[in-house]
Amino acid sequence: MLELDEDTKAKLLAEANLLVRMGKPLREAKRIVWEDYLEELAAYAAAAPQAPETDEPAVQDEPEEHPPLPPGRPDLAPPGRWFWDAKDEPKLTPEWLERNRQQLAKVKRILRSK
Repeated sequence: MLELDEDTKAKLLAEANLLVRMGKPLREAKRIVWEDYLEELAAYAAAAPQAPETDEPAVQDEPEEHPPLPPGRPDLAPPGRWFWDAKDEPKLTPEWLERNRQQLAKVKRILRSK
């Protein structure tokens, strides 16, 4: 059985009382809050990195392959990563802008009709 500190007990009781004010019976509210707490605790425990049980140092495999840096300013990117650059993006054409405006107007008409 889990032993909780007073602060945690108070927080769980406050959550249960909130559910009671929303119309849940006290027993059901406490059950819901407890199950949520256990799920969060399990998720936290699963996300925590597990320490290796052996005393052997961790052996790294070969370094990961990274995509090549784009031409331009590779000196700004840290090793193995590259940043988004607006120059690499396609240019906005008048046709694209007009189509985008038409689609936006269509969405606005739909929203006004509701």
